[in-house]
Parts: sequence; structure tokens; C-alpha cells
Amino acid sequence: MRFVTNFIIIAVLALFAYMIISLLIRDARNKKTKESILKDSVQTLAVITDAHSRSGGNSGFINVTLYVDYITQEGKKYSGKKEAVIDALSTHKYQPGGTISIHYSRQEPAQFLLDIPNPLKKPK
Repeated sequence: MRFVTNFIIIAVLALFAYMIISLLIRDARNKKTKESILKDSVQTLAVITDAHSRSGGNSGFINVTLYVDYITQEGKKYSGKKEAVIDALSTHKYQPGGTISIHYSRQEPAQFLLDIPNPLKKPK
């Protein structure tokens, strides 16, 4: 019986370790991608074609998925989607048909970042 209990404890600890390590790896990749886009990026306006929101729980924030279309300096049209967290009072800014500032990579124009300020950071 003790063997089974030890096995369960080890399995649970291994699962938690796996989850934490995978989150750290994903965050490192996202940070590297963001830095590479910002290092050699072009700022432009994108048109919001669709928006989906999910509750942020009891906070005053909303999780949104924005679908956008934008045109590069070379005249090529790209579409994509990104997720962001916005202040609940700012939902009117992110409606279909509206525009949003983005940065896209010169090397890989399909990669882009939304210019949405982090609602948790206070403006300077």
C-alpha cells in the first residue's frame, strides 16, 4: 500500500513540475518572439474584423480575441488573430470595423503584436 501512495505522490509532483516547466518555456518563447518582432518592426493600423470576449472573472478586465486585417508597406494583405486583456470600460475601442495600431515583423510580416497597453500598469 505504501508503494501505491508513494507512486501517486511522485506522479502528482511530476505533473506539477511538468506544468510549471512548460509554462516557463512557453513564456520564454513568447518573450523571444515579442522581442524579435519589436527589434525590426513596422508600425501600421489594422482593421478589426471580429472580436470575441471572455469574462475576466470578478476583475474589471476582459479577455479578448481580436481578428485583424492589415496591409504591409509592400502592399500585401495579412490577416491574423491575437489575444489581449483590456479594461472593461474600453470595449468600445475594440469593435469590428475599428482600427488598432500594430507592429509587424519586417522579416515575417504574418507575425504581429497589438499595441494595447497593459491595463495593470499605471500610465507614466
